[in-house]
Amino acid sequence: MTTEFFPPSEDELKDIIKGLKARLEDDSFQEEWVKIHEELLFREQQLKDLTIQKETI
Repeated sequence: MTTEFFPPSEDELKDIIKGLKARLEDDSFQEEWVKIHEELLFREQQLKDLTIQKETI
C-alpha cells in the first residue's frame, strides 16, 4: 500500500470497501482475491483510524 497524497474521505472509504467486498464475491476476480483481501484490510483499518481520529477531535 502506498501513502496517498489526499486520503479518501469516510464516504469514499465506505464505497471502496463495498466495491472490494463485491469483487471478493465475484468468481471472475478469483486470481486477485489475495490482493483484493489485502486492500480490503488496509481500507477497513484506514476507515477505523479515521473514525477514531474524528471522535478524538
